Amino acid sequence: MTIAAGPATASVIPGTSGPAPFSEALHRFAAALRYEAHLRPEDIDPVWRSMLRSQEVLADTTELLRARPDIAGLDLGRPVFVIGFLRTGSTLLHNLLGRHESLHSPLLWELSHHTEAVRWPDRHPELRARAQAYVDDYYRKAPDLPSIHFIDANRPDECHRLLANTFHSMVLEMRYRVPSYGDWLHRQDLAEPYRWHRGQLQVLMSLHRDADGLQRVPVLKCPFHTWFLDSLVQAYPEARFIHLHRDPVEVVGSTASLCRTLRGARSDHRDLTEIGAQWFTRITGLSRRLADDRDDLIGGRPVLDLPYRQLVADPQEAMRRICAFLEIPFSTAFQAAVSDHLAAAPANAHGKHTYDLRDFGVSAEAVSRATESYQKRFGV
Repeated sequence: MTIAAGPATASVIPGTSGPAPFSEALHRFAAALRYEAHLRPEDIDPVWRSMLRSQEVLADTTELLRARPDIAGLDLGRPVFVIGFLRTGSTLLHNLLGRHESLHSPLLWELSHHTEAVRWPDRHPELRARAQAYVDDYYRKAPDLPSIHFIDANRPDECHRLLANTFHSMVLEMRYRVPSYGDWLHRQDLAEPYRWHRGQLQVLMSLHRDADGLQRVPVLKCPFHTWFLDSLVQAYPEARFIHLHRDPVEVVGSTASLCRTLRGARSDHRDLTEIGAQWFTRITGLSRRLADDRDDLIGGRPVLDLPYRQLVADPQEAMRRICAFLEIPFSTAFQAAVSDHLAAAPANAHGKHTYDLRDFGVSAEAVSRATESYQKRFGV
């Protein structure tokens, strides 16, 4: 696969004469795309444009924080991070918490266009439409995705979109076959990328002050944070955590299936055994760190452990527990909003996600053995 020279040499922020931040990460990712990803020829240009877009967002963020002291000094309160392995119910939880009157789960269109949304408040409908067009195109490329992970421009989405703008996100090794980039990423300190994550979040959350100037508290959701908790808490020392847990056998199989689907959006090359080995290694390795050091990794910040099975069996009771943990009211209005969401988005509404762990060259017994300490520590 050949990719144009641009991604490997683009090291200037658009509109400036200075070097772009995170040039090494950009170059590492671009090189991996060029030599490893097997992108379809027609998909090279969209990926390249998304990389340019990330640089533009960082430049716009820098300018907004410089020009708007109210944004640069915005108090995020005590942000809530939903963490845990992929496929543990975080999308459901994120959507439900976003219905609380004092919280805000950032929407996909906001995450994609937060700088533009602040600059041009009269263009929000256009920005929503652009984000939905992206979703619709992705669904055309990956038609199985809605049954695995449903996304919509006007629903909450993962804040990996903010971290990916710095080219320091595991979502990139999920979407594309880029093993050299992934190996490099997991050797990095992400304190500075998370500092930029926070700056972008301040821009986004400036959209959510009411008429009295009250600021909603952000609820952030991204499983990939769980691999870099020590870096995250440096940027968010006031963070609180809800940690979801699920049987690792189900996690590895479901994650590998998601990876197969996402990579199919841009490439016809999908080695299932390689995908299985990648996520077996990533998940089992992290499971041991969490079993031994989770509380140290988050620096003793408040954390609520919540099993996946409890969340899906009784979402209202789970919300009651979470509201008590966050010290916010479990109001009648919130209970009604939770019921409304559950009725409007029942499980398997977009098809049933089916997969077989053995298709990825991994055995359930191997996963269970490798994650025994995690299972004992968190009761799954």
